[in-house]
Amino acid sequence: MKVVVRVLLVAAIILLAFLCWKSIQGPIDFNAEVKRRDNAVIQRLVDIRTSQVAYRTQKGSYTANFNELADFIKTGKVASVARSGDLTEEQLEAGMTEAKAMSIIRTGDEKAIRAAGLWDESKNAPQLMRDSIYAPAAEVLFPNRRINPDSLAFVPFGNGAKFEMAVDSLITASGYPVQVFEAKTPYTAYLGDLDKKLLNQKIQEVLDRPGDRYPGMMVGSLQVANNNAGNWE
Repeated sequence: MKVVVRVLLVAAIILLAFLCWKSIQGPIDFNAEVKRRDNAVIQRLVDIRTSQVAYRTQKGSYTANFNELADFIKTGKVASVARSGDLTEEQLEAGMTEAKAMSIIRTGDEKAIRAAGLWDESKNAPQLMRDSIYAPAAEVLFPNRRINPDSLAFVPFGNGAKFEMAVDSLITASGYPVQVFEAKTPYTAYLGDLDKKLLNQKIQEVLDRPGDRYPGMMVGSLQVANNNAGNWE
């Protein structure tokens, strides 16, 4: 009988120790996984923002359609500026600006360029060069890595869930219309398979903060013109 009691006592101690460890390690593991997934979602939202800004520059407006955005990255062209030369400190102190210098250089009048002190004798060419070069959108927007344009719509770790994306036009305080876009996904879309209690606590913490807080990751806003900022920034 005593042996049975001892075995049960040892089992209870082990169980209690496990529960104590779990109560400490559980939140640590949860937060580590949340951070890993958050980073992946943020990167996807940054890619969406980068694509949207370029799309608007070329098309004149944002798009709420992920297929259009993906097609733009696959087949569109984006201008990049090839730069050569800079103004000297003396030229800047004398009141010369790059905009003024380029307006003179773009006339193509060598005499006027020389007269303005903007001719480089060593190159036998104007001192500054600023040319727009059009290249494939994917190469210009994502020069250091390859992305799959068709994946932009999908939330990492979301098991097929898609970002919500919309566009609108707002009137600023000064009375000017400004185009805005928003792309977002709730925490439940990519954290839903984690500890439900800890996830609910995370969501409630966001909702309890002052202001209109979104319990998820979002870039841009349809409510305010925020220069396409992310809510993690």
